[in-house]
Amino acid sequence: MDERILIITDRKKDLELLREILEPQGFLVDCFGSLDEVRDGIFEDLYGAIVADYNLVGDAALDWISFLENKRSKSCFILYGERVRADKISEILQKGAYDFVPRNLLSERIHDTILGGLDNRKAFIAILKMIDEQKHVNETLEREKEALRLKNQELGFINRLSSEVAYDLNWDGILPRMLDSGLHAVLKPEVLGILYRIGSDWNLSVHASKGQINKETLRRLKKDLVGEYFSLAGEKISLRELSTQLYPADIRVSGSCPISFSKQWILPLILAGKPSGMLGIVPLNSAEFESGKHELLSTVSNILAMSLENAQEYHRLKEMTVTDSLTDIYNRNGFRDFIQRELQRAQRYNKSLSVVMIDLDGFKAINDSFGHQAGDYVLRAVATCLKNSVRKSDIVARYGGDEFAILLPETDLEEAEVLMGRVVGNLQNHQFEWERKSMKVEISYGASTTKELRKGEMEKELIQRADSRLYAAKHARGLPYQLSKEA
Repeated sequence: MDERILIITDRKKDLELLREILEPQGFLVDCFGSLDEVRDGIFEDLYGAIVADYNLVGDAALDWISFLENKRSKSCFILYGERVRADKISEILQKGAYDFVPRNLLSERIHDTILGGLDNRKAFIAILKMIDEQKHVNETLEREKEALRLKNQELGFINRLSSEVAYDLNWDGILPRMLDSGLHAVLKPEVLGILYRIGSDWNLSVHASKGQINKETLRRLKKDLVGEYFSLAGEKISLRELSTQLYPADIRVSGSCPISFSKQWILPLILAGKPSGMLGIVPLNSAEFESGKHELLSTVSNILAMSLENAQEYHRLKEMTVTDSLTDIYNRNGFRDFIQRELQRAQRYNKSLSVVMIDLDGFKAINDSFGHQAGDYVLRAVATCLKNSVRKSDIVARYGGDEFAILLPETDLEEAEVLMGRVVGNLQNHQFEWERKSMKVEISYGASTTKELRKGEMEKELIQRADSRLYAAKHARGLPYQLSKEA
C-alpha cells in the first residue's frame, strides 16, 4: 500500500502497538513525540493519515485540523485517548477530525478507522477537485459571458455610431454625436481628438472626459495629430490656422493636471488609401484599453472616414451652389445659411452677432464709363479687400448686384464699427485700375446687432435694420439707394 501514517505519541507502548497493527498491512509508519516536530510534519503534507494521542496534544489538535482543512490537505486526522468528555469529542469531530478512538479499543478499531479515513479523505479530495473544476468552468463561462456582453456593447455602439454619423453631412457636432452613440462605455477616453478638413479649413475637435484639459496636453495633442498626418500625407498643416473646438463647450483649459501620452493611440481616417484626417485617443485605463480595442478603433476610424468623405463632398457641392461665381465669395443663399446658424448659436450662448450691409457708391457710373468688364473687376477686387479685412470667423457675401454683406459672430455694434473703419481704410488704400486708368471706389454701409432684436425677431429683422441704416447713410450723402425687398 505504501501509504504513510504519522503517529503522534510519547507512549512507547502505543507506538509499538500501532506499528504491529499497521506495518504488516503495508503502511509506512513515522512517529513524532515532540510537538515542534509535529508542526513541521503537518506543514509538509506527506501523510495519508495522522493518528494523535489527544492526551498528549490536547487542543493543539484543533489548530492542526483547521490548518489541514484550509490547506485542503490529503491527510485525515484521527485522535485517540481516554478521559475525554463527549462534548469535546463532538467539537473535535465538527472541526474536521475523522474519528476519535478510545484508547482501550485502539487495537480493535484503528486499522478499520484508518482505512475509512483514507477512503473518506480521497472522496473529499475528489469532491474538492470536482468543485475546483466546476469553479473553473463557471469562471470561464463568466469570462465568456462578460466578453460576449462587451462585444454586444461594442456592436451596439458601432450600429448607433453608423446611424448617427455615417451619412452625417455636418461635422461641426461630430464629437457630441459620437458620445451620444455610447463611445464612453466602450472606449473610456480621457482625451479624444479628431483632426479633419472641410473645404480648405482644418479643424480639431477635442473632448476631455474630466471637464478640463491641460494647456500642454492640448498643445501636444495638436502637434501629434498634425505630425502623424504629415508623415502619412506629406501635407503640412499650420497650427495657427487650425480651428479648435472643445467639447463640452464649458470645458476648462487649465495649467494643471497634465496627462501622460505614453499610451496614446492615433489612427488615420483613410478612404481609398487616402488619409483625410486623424483620430487620437488617450485612454483612462491603458491596460484595459490595450486588450482587444484596436479592432474596435479601426472600425470607428473607418466609419468616421466614410462620414468625413460624404461631408467633404457635400461641402464641395454646396460651395458650388452658395458661392458667387464672379467674386468667389458666398452668395445670398450662402449668407442666409450662415446667418440662420450663427443666430441660433448666438441666442443659445447669449453672444452678440452683428450684420453689416454694404453698397458700392456710383457703381453704375463705373459700368457706364469703363464697361461691364471693368465693373466685374471692381466687384472682384472689393470682395478680396473685404475678405482680407475681416477675421477668419467672419462671413463675407455678395448679397446681390453691387451689394455685399458681412456676418460678424461674437461682435457687438461698436466692434462692428471699428472693423468697418478698417474695411473703409483698406478700400481707400487699394489701387483700382482698369486699362491703366484709375477708378475711385467708395462704399456706404449700415450695421445692426442681435442685442437690438425684440422678442420674436429673427434674421429678417436683423438684415432689415442694417439695410435701413445703409439707406440712411446713402440718403445723408445724397446717393440713390433702394431698400432690399426682403431679408
